[in-house]
Amino acid sequence: MAEKFSEQDLKHLQCEIENKLGWDKATSWHSSMFDELSEKVFESTNVMLSAPTLKRFFGVVRHSGAPSITTLDALARFAGKENWRAFKLAGKNHISSGQSRKPRKSVYVTIGFVLAVVTISLIGNKRPEVVINSSEFKFESKVLSKEYPNSVVFDFSIPQTLRVDSLKIQQYWDPTKTIDIGKEQTQATGIYYFPGYFEAKLLADGQVAKAHDLFLKSEGWLGLIEYDPVPKYFQPQLGLESGISFTNEIMREVQKLDEPVESSFHFIDDLGDVSGDNFNFSTIIQSTFDDRWAVCQSFKIYFIGTDGAMIIPFSKIGCSSDNNLMLNDVYLRGKEKDLSALSADFSTPVRLSISIENKQLKVSMNGEETFAQAYNDTMGKLVGIRYKFLGLGEVLDYSLTDQNKNTVELIAP
Repeated sequence: MAEKFSEQDLKHLQCEIENKLGWDKATSWHSSMFDELSEKVFESTNVMLSAPTLKRFFGVVRHSGAPSITTLDALARFAGKENWRAFKLAGKNHISSGQSRKPRKSVYVTIGFVLAVVTISLIGNKRPEVVINSSEFKFESKVLSKEYPNSVVFDFSIPQTLRVDSLKIQQYWDPTKTIDIGKEQTQATGIYYFPGYFEAKLLADGQVAKAHDLFLKSEGWLGLIEYDPVPKYFQPQLGLESGISFTNEIMREVQKLDEPVESSFHFIDDLGDVSGDNFNFSTIIQSTFDDRWAVCQSFKIYFIGTDGAMIIPFSKIGCSSDNNLMLNDVYLRGKEKDLSALSADFSTPVRLSISIENKQLKVSMNGEETFAQAYNDTMGKLVGIRYKFLGLGEVLDYSLTDQNKNTVELIAP
């Protein structure tokens, strides 16, 4: 069921996006420009395409597979068309308009004939709108291991009477991460490179036929160097109390890299009844690599909930324009809003206090409140925390308390 397209269609869409951005050819873009394009596409289409996905689309990274229809639809919408099909049709019409014109009478006869054929075809072949009855579908999953990468087996059944053009499994919140399936299939597998709390969906012509939560735990603190397409996994160094750091071997590896890379610490587990809308988190953090491409000392703290997520960015003040804040349903871009209140000199340890009370975020640095912002949709239960650094960083201390001020232990099961 893969989407068919010609290389000419693909090149046309690449050129349209390059012309819209005015950034020259994509082959000359540096890595952060793909991050910026990812943000622009999300702002325009509400679809998040990762920087690696965009690099593969523009041919900057070698990749044998074809872009998914979700990727093509999002980029076509960004280029100003309704979807990928409309973009291809507009391209064909543009080519046709440049060809030599027929005599006017012949054109009118041809147009009339085509309209008649199309009208008859539409009347004869119009399919009634598909009605999805979720009770007719089966959709379950099982996780194969506790290590990463981790594969998940999806078991499902599709009603044989269903008439749809597209059947997919969406692995998690990112609509570009899908698996094409056929009506005769009863099983499929997907690979997950990160721990997290996901919602897997069975899609029929884009409609959700069935969905369920998928909880992939980290089994304590897990460290990653986020190489593309496969991260490197390692066990971070844990201090006697509440510290998390990179091993000397990992630090040397990252410091030698010529291209930017993100590294991260993950703790994803059942934290009990901690509300994602009411908790307090305190941490002491320091940037340990600010050379070359890591000069901004950028890092993010993620809070993962059963119904959403928060991404809170920090950096040197001169780099705050590149930061973007996500509080579940609220998204603030540093290009459009001053986020410098989330900036400091992280070459020395900084204590950060992050409190959420009734969907209201407050951030304090070294005891002084610097930033506040509300959001609307509930996060559900809190199930995890993630630190992500551009380069390297060190967590000297961390503590989590719930809405009743009870300490929540972040330790291996």
